[in-house]
Amino acid sequence: MRQIGLRVEILFNILFLTAVAMFLIGIIAFKVTERFALQGKIEGVESIIAAFDSLYAKEGNLEGGINFLKDVLEPGAWGVVADDQKRSVFHTDSGQTPVSITDPLVIEVMKTGRQTVDVEGINLPPFSFYKGFKIVSPLKKGGIRKGVILIYQPLTSLEENLVLGRRLIAISIILDLIVIAFFGFYILSRRVVRPVHKLIKTTEEIARGKFPSEKDLGGVKEVNQLYEALKKMYDEIEASKLKLKENLEAIEESNRALLRAQRELVASEKLASLGKLAAGVAHEIGNPLSAISGYVEVLKKGYIFDDEKKTEFLTNIQREVERMDRIIRTLLDYSRPKDLELKKVEVNDLIGRVVDIIKTQGILKNIELKSELFNGLMHIEADPHQLSQVIINLILNAKDAVSKDGVITVSTSRTLNGGVEITVKDNGTGIPKEVMDKIFDPFFTTKEPGKGTGLGLSVSQRIVQTFNGNISVESEPGKGTIFKIVFPVDEARRHGEGFSN
Repeated sequence: MRQIGLRVEILFNILFLTAVAMFLIGIIAFKVTERFALQGKIEGVESIIAAFDSLYAKEGNLEGGINFLKDVLEPGAWGVVADDQKRSVFHTDSGQTPVSITDPLVIEVMKTGRQTVDVEGINLPPFSFYKGFKIVSPLKKGGIRKGVILIYQPLTSLEENLVLGRRLIAISIILDLIVIAFFGFYILSRRVVRPVHKLIKTTEEIARGKFPSEKDLGGVKEVNQLYEALKKMYDEIEASKLKLKENLEAIEESNRALLRAQRELVASEKLASLGKLAAGVAHEIGNPLSAISGYVEVLKKGYIFDDEKKTEFLTNIQREVERMDRIIRTLLDYSRPKDLELKKVEVNDLIGRVVDIIKTQGILKNIELKSELFNGLMHIEADPHQLSQVIINLILNAKDAVSKDGVITVSTSRTLNGGVEITVKDNGTGIPKEVMDKIFDPFFTTKEPGKGTGLGLSVSQRIVQTFNGNISVESEPGKGTIFKIVFPVDEARRHGEGFSN
């Protein structure tokens, strides 16, 4: 979009408004002058008619009166003089031949006895174009109407003067506008535009980070107020920048302190995890090692045992070795990822197979295992073997928590966003509140020594998270426990590495 300067914009608007005002004033002045000029012409002819009536008509000297009219009327005028005896037609131009004429105004005046004026021309406000006018007046003698006179006076000279007046008005408007433009340009430049340019330079200096010392902006109040507002804004910006700089330095110092604390926390957490891992390994492996050491000490002392007793000792040693091997392999499964075998899994079918396997193994003695499966679930993408491992692990944990005649229920449902939820619920002893936050920690277990490594739930959590799922627990002591696994199948999967048993 093309732009124009402030000086041109203001000057153009001033000239436009001035031109409109002068045009309207000129029209009014012209119309008043025109009206007075026309009225003067009419009054002049009325005076001539009055002189004709008093000097000639009353004496009956119509011929002398007509010659008088020809002398005093303007060129181009003509008229009709009639009394009760005859009618005379005359024309001021000797070359023009008078014609007999009957005008309706003559008849009207003869009837009414009142003078009538009729102006001929075109009236298109605010402009008028006059051709001429007629005056019809009664002639009286001794107070009695004896005749009538009609005079037509063309307004050629008046029209010429009016045209000249229009031209003079137009020329005066143009000259006035030129003068106004010249002085307006100078005044605007000095009083308005120059201070505005200084303000523009002031804002440019502010953008470069400094405020100019220029204060001479002229006498325009608003411009000086704007300058003071800019100065105040600059001072506030500088104060804000200083305060912001101080805040940034404080934030940077806080970030450095947080970074140091984070590093210390990470190091501490690593040491704590290493210590927890070492303690768990030592505790889990220490018991079978103590048992093996005891058997070995007995055998070293050379006691004489029969073959059955020796076989029992060796069997116990082998069982403890297998226990240590199982602990080590479970620990490796937790820390060493293996490749996944991702497939589209129909969750209800997978749970049905898991429940059948558990039931056929006969490990749930006097415990009822139920399944409540929701039809219409969407498929999920997972490793079926590892997902089966998670569900089996949850069922076996539930078995250890319930007593005889307990009930374990495996159910499926659909979440509000279309995901899949798997629930393993038992009516066992529940989990104490003080250990709820620790049940997914490695090597944490509430079971008796030798009955669990404390890695089952931790490994299960890692597997579920691998398939972009989430596992949570709800429990109340004495009322059972509920483990929930949720897979948001309507969201993008984040496939990582899985862990096998």
